[in-house]
Amino acid sequence: MSDLVQPDIFCLAPLRGVTVRTFRNLQESWFTPPDCAVAPFIPTFAGEKIKPLLLKDVDPELGQSVPVVPQVIGKDPDQLRTLLRAFKAMGYTRADLNAGCPYPFIVRKGRGAGLMRDEAAFARMLEVGCEELPQGFSVKVRLGIDRPDLLLARMTVINGFPLREVTIHARTARQMYEETVDVEAFAAALERCRHPVVYNGDLRTRADFLQLKARFPQITRWMVGRAAAIDPFVFARLTMDTPPPRDATRLKGFLDDYLTACEEELYGPAAVLGRMKELWSYLHQALVGGERLWKGVRVCRTVHEYRRVVDAAFAAFPGFVPDEALRGLQPEVGVA
Repeated sequence: MSDLVQPDIFCLAPLRGVTVRTFRNLQESWFTPPDCAVAPFIPTFAGEKIKPLLLKDVDPELGQSVPVVPQVIGKDPDQLRTLLRAFKAMGYTRADLNAGCPYPFIVRKGRGAGLMRDEAAFARMLEVGCEELPQGFSVKVRLGIDRPDLLLARMTVINGFPLREVTIHARTARQMYEETVDVEAFAAALERCRHPVVYNGDLRTRADFLQLKARFPQITRWMVGRAAAIDPFVFARLTMDTPPPRDATRLKGFLDDYLTACEEELYGPAAVLGRMKELWSYLHQALVGGERLWKGVRVCRTVHEYRRVVDAAFAAFPGFVPDEALRGLQPEVGVA
């Protein structure tokens, strides 16, 4: 084993409707980008003919400023094989299986976190993934569905395949994104897992990162999702002891470019407003008085009205909330 210290790698998590190609590319233009990204999931489908629109977000020919890994959600191994072969035809040697999405309508269908409920189906999906992408297939999971012990029960299955890595969100599906992360349950899963593990869950500030790094020094891979939508400056703030201050001008420039890109990419003002509102549902949390601004954005019915509300807010910019208000981990997590 090498004595060299492995650098910490920060990955942008898949956040449906937010961390899309345009967001990823503009993040690289305006802020410190992540080292890599996992794209929002692409659902498996019946049949072998793939609509180009389904793969647009990960199409290398459209430009991917941040190295991206496509992600699949589904439960049918034959359908998984079809998508993975399409990825390979695009030049990808990596892909990720979403076995962690917590939304009830997905879990009930046996997809996302619900896939882990069926051990045989879960194993078949991992088998096909590793067959199609040897050394390049990974999986993203949660601790369980209703209880945090399901992942431990499935660890024998997970360890039985040559996975590239396993991303563990340290919550159950029932928790969604509420309550605190279960660091103890994550520690138990980490100890049992034979693959490189990526930590995911409430990693929002440098203090969060240092707290987790002290607890889990063997972890060198970190996934950041909602925090990147709440605070686009997050990757600089995670990786630097003294990052440059967050800057309202840069944030406004990013938002203006993002709106323009959405208008060019999406069909009609309703879709554009939907995309912007999805981002603002997170972003407002980093701004002083953000709840009031979010209420104003939420009721906008035209792009012109949206511009007016946002321009007015930045003309009298109230400032960013302090780190203490952004922190995701509770102080009592501590170092064990």
